[in-house]
Amino acid sequence: MWSAFRLARLVAVVVSVGFSYGGFIGISRSDDPAHLKALGCGLLASLLLLHLYNCVRTADGRRPRAWQWTLAAQAVFTGVGLHLFASTWYGNTGFLAAAVLLLIRPVAAAWAGFALIVVVQFVSGLGVRPTVWEAAYLAIGHAAFVGVALYGVARFADLVGDMERTRTALADAEVARERLAFAQQLNERVGHSLEAIVRDGEAARTSPGAPNARDLLTDRLALARSALNETRSVAHSHRDGAPAPRPVACDLTATVVTGLGVAAVSLLVLSSPIRSIAQADASTGEIALYLGSLAVFLGLFLWCVRNGDDDGRPRLWRPALAAAFVVALAPELVFDHQVWYASLYLPALTLVLLRGWVRWAVTVPLIAQDLLTLLLLDFTIEGATVVDQTYGMVWMAERALVIYGFARMGRLVRELRDARLRLATVEVARERLRFARDLHDLLGFTLSVIVLKSELALRMLDRDEARALQELDDGLAAARQALADIEIVATGYREVALEDEVASARAILATAGFAVDGTVDTPRLTTEQSTVLATVLREGVTNVLRHSDGDHCALDVAVIGSRVRLRLRNDGVRPTALPPGAGLDNLAFRVRAVGGFLKGETLDDSYVLTAEIPLTVEEPPARVEPVRAPELSPGTAAASP
Repeated sequence: MWSAFRLARLVAVVVSVGFSYGGFIGISRSDDPAHLKALGCGLLASLLLLHLYNCVRTADGRRPRAWQWTLAAQAVFTGVGLHLFASTWYGNTGFLAAAVLLLIRPVAAAWAGFALIVVVQFVSGLGVRPTVWEAAYLAIGHAAFVGVALYGVARFADLVGDMERTRTALADAEVARERLAFAQQLNERVGHSLEAIVRDGEAARTSPGAPNARDLLTDRLALARSALNETRSVAHSHRDGAPAPRPVACDLTATVVTGLGVAAVSLLVLSSPIRSIAQADASTGEIALYLGSLAVFLGLFLWCVRNGDDDGRPRLWRPALAAAFVVALAPELVFDHQVWYASLYLPALTLVLLRGWVRWAVTVPLIAQDLLTLLLLDFTIEGATVVDQTYGMVWMAERALVIYGFARMGRLVRELRDARLRLATVEVARERLRFARDLHDLLGFTLSVIVLKSELALRMLDRDEARALQELDDGLAAARQALADIEIVATGYREVALEDEVASARAILATAGFAVDGTVDTPRLTTEQSTVLATVLREGVTNVLRHSDGDHCALDVAVIGSRVRLRLRNDGVRPTALPPGAGLDNLAFRVRAVGGFLKGETLDDSYVLTAEIPLTVEEPPARVEPVRAPELSPGTAAASP
């Protein structure tokens, strides 16, 4: 990206200096006295420096400081030069025209200012040129062309900067759209089940001895299991792939670039040749042949510089380039070289279309074609002096660079548009993975608690009504929390305190019939660290509930040197041929994000889940919740995921 930006700035500087070179030659060749020539060169040098300050853009595309004053100074220098050197200053008004387009806001006002400058140049030209057509040529072929060309090459740099700054906009929009779709799907597939669970639970809670209480609890349990399965299904569906991104909303930028390119090519190819045939003593047939050849050449030229395949070149560019050479050279058999000189525009095509050493082997001789004809055929258009030949080569080279800049802009729009599409796809894929992780880690645990509490309430309904009511209340609280968690999952993962999760884990495991022991020394952790370890503990407890047939579980949290270690062990590992699910992958991702590691291993009939993260706080660890437990017997550990 930065190499493209540097290229854009280089093109802008080189083209600006190239356009000013012709102005210096015009002033030096005028009939003005030496002191006026010196004044004219000083004015033009100042104008060039002001233009470079105003129009050679920074990476962020901001207008330079005090641009109002520098633009005003540029207008003054342009006006003075136009007044004093009307016969040679006409191309230099293009610098001011480009600056107005680049600096004035809104766009309509900028183009109005551009048009005003062209009109002023036309009025000035009426005083030094014999016909209206000649004055129009100065205004359109020089002032307007130079303005559009300089504006375009400056916008080349702006395009890179603007697209770089805004390339994440599409990704943000796609992620927002994905979140909305995810929230809707989650609400439809899980939220409705949770709402039904709450309704059935509240009904059973109101009349626990009613005949239909058992049916309500049974339905509630079925709904809880269904919601848990749906949660897993939604999570797994959002782990795979990403939706195809929609088209990028940057067609207007591409249209503007194309329009500027067509305008620049048309002004370049048409203005001088039409003036030449209008001045020539040609018959009607010759004029028709001339204009027809010019139209064909313009069409081939536009085709050759348009955006094409992956390498930026259009289809059939080789025969199109060959045809452009034929059309550029064949009319010279009929017309004098002073009238038909389309070959001067060929370097632009070879610079755009050719690659590698072939580009320069062909383009450089084409730029020096007038010098070659002078040396080989004793024939020249520009003149025989060094200044004449230098001016001719600069004239062709700068126009070739202008066309190259516009062609490169078009390709850059497409490349950056594709890059934004790829970025959106990547960001949406990341968001889908976040959905899956958060859904699995947050809702999966809560729904497991609801299932457990519903089963206990159903079993206790006939034996211990008070216990059944307590389990029912706990399940209702979990269901309400799960409903709230749906919104949390769709917007971002919530913060979870490790201390709170330790207390919750002990209560849930005890309710499920596990004897919980171990030592918990929780240091001061950052919010992110606490949430990560709490998430590991939550997933570990969920796996114990799902996969363990044991009755002992050990929970240890300790500071080991400069690291914090959480270890969960349980016995009663249930043999299974099923592959592990997404839980450990999610946990490993979260733990690695804070510089730690996660390990799960099976020892005999026990499973050990260990997470370690670096302790980044500078204060010594504060013992928040010391809990001493008996020594672990050889078989206590956490469930296999």
